[in-house]
Amino acid sequence: MKIRSILIGAGSLFLCTLALCCVTGLAYYFSSTLNTNESNTSLVDSSTSTPFVFHIPPTSLPPTSTSAYCPNTTAAIMQANQGSVYGPDNSAGNSSGGNSSSDSNPDTITLVIYQVNGNQISDPAYEKVSNKFKKDQQNTTSQEQAWHFFTTLIPLQDRQMVSEYMVFTDGPGNVLAAVEQTDANPTQWIMEMDIEDLQDKNELAFTIVHEDGHLLTLNSQQVPPDIKVFNDPNNDTLYNQEVAACPTYFTGEGCSKPNSYIDQFYNHFWAPIASEWQKIDQHSNDSDPTQYYNDLYAFYQKYADRF
Repeated sequence: MKIRSILIGAGSLFLCTLALCCVTGLAYYFSSTLNTNESNTSLVDSSTSTPFVFHIPPTSLPPTSTSAYCPNTTAAIMQANQGSVYGPDNSAGNSSGGNSSSDSNPDTITLVIYQVNGNQISDPAYEKVSNKFKKDQQNTTSQEQAWHFFTTLIPLQDRQMVSEYMVFTDGPGNVLAAVEQTDANPTQWIMEMDIEDLQDKNELAFTIVHEDGHLLTLNSQQVPPDIKVFNDPNNDTLYNQEVAACPTYFTGEGCSKPNSYIDQFYNHFWAPIASEWQKIDQHSNDSDPTQYYNDLYAFYQKYADRF
């Protein structure tokens, strides 16, 4: 998802940590179920894209109380997603903190787009792809299981704005999932998942909660879409005019409502340091991004408690 400000990601990460403990107990239960059924469970192998099966359990509560395992599970998921995102050892800035080809700007291939109605997906629209991606495109088992994992983790009331589900790939690594406004309606959103990056359950759970943070902070009830910017997204003059006219925090999608989640986060954590970050961000498009990522990582280390 293209976002003009790192502040949105910071706000979403803040919401992630608040929400993560509430959902990771469920994710842990899935993980435990998977481990006990290891002999008949297959997760997606990024080289072969064989179907994975989550074996989603019934909705009955696990025998161990949530308070007993939630902190440990949350810690495990958070640890699994740590990395020097902007540091010199990972200047490409990939979210997983490991080796990535993101610095080579891999092409994102859309495979199929489903229509969403509550928990259900239907009417798949298949894109024209080369033979290299046919297997991923036809892997409906993985696509449906990934969607089911998303709908099991995130309550329906927190994803009412999701009207489409897109399955894509940019190869192993790089982007695992994203959300963005639909082309036809800026109040509706698309949930996007990379079919080749679904094998790590901890990272998948973390990323889904993170993406839901975007939905919670950027939906039309929190941030009314700026129709002018939506219809002319590459017009920097127009964008700057809309930012200047916004009395609250402008997210990129629109002017946030007073007391919205993202506006409160901005005022509480970011308003005093925004200008310092903006000076760094001016170099985000430098031909050599090394210094930019080094400066950004130093900024993060300086204000780590504000993320």
